Parts: sequence; structure tokens; C-alpha cells
Amino acid sequence: MKVGNMVKYKKFHGPVEDGKFVSEGLVGLIVEEGIYTGGDDLIVLWPDKLCTERTISLEIVDEAT
Repeated sequence: MKVGNMVKYKKFHGPVEDGKFVSEGLVGLIVEEGIYTGGDDLIVLWPDKLCTERTISLEIVDEAT
């Protein structure tokens, strides 16, 4: 994964509300790679916020050219 890739959460990963995953359909943009608190290694811009994420919990939707 690299900066500019469009990503989404893998199945059974992502935010949970009322005991259900609410990440289905969310697509984000990787804006930075690095080493962050809690073992996260990416910063992803989601439609409503900017978050640190782990590569292992994401899959590529569209690769940057």
C-alpha cells in the first residue's frame, strides 16, 4: 500500500456501533505512511475524518498511478 491508494476495510475490521461493523461501503485515501501509536502504519482520509490505520485491516480498492 502506498500514498494515493483508495482503500476500504477488510471484512470484520473497522468501526463498530451498537455491536455492528459500520465500515461497509466506506472508502478512504491513504495520505501518509509511517509508524504511529498502537502499531498503526498509515494515515487514511475517510469521508468524515482523518485516522491512523493498520495495513493489515485494509484492502486496496484502486491503486495510485
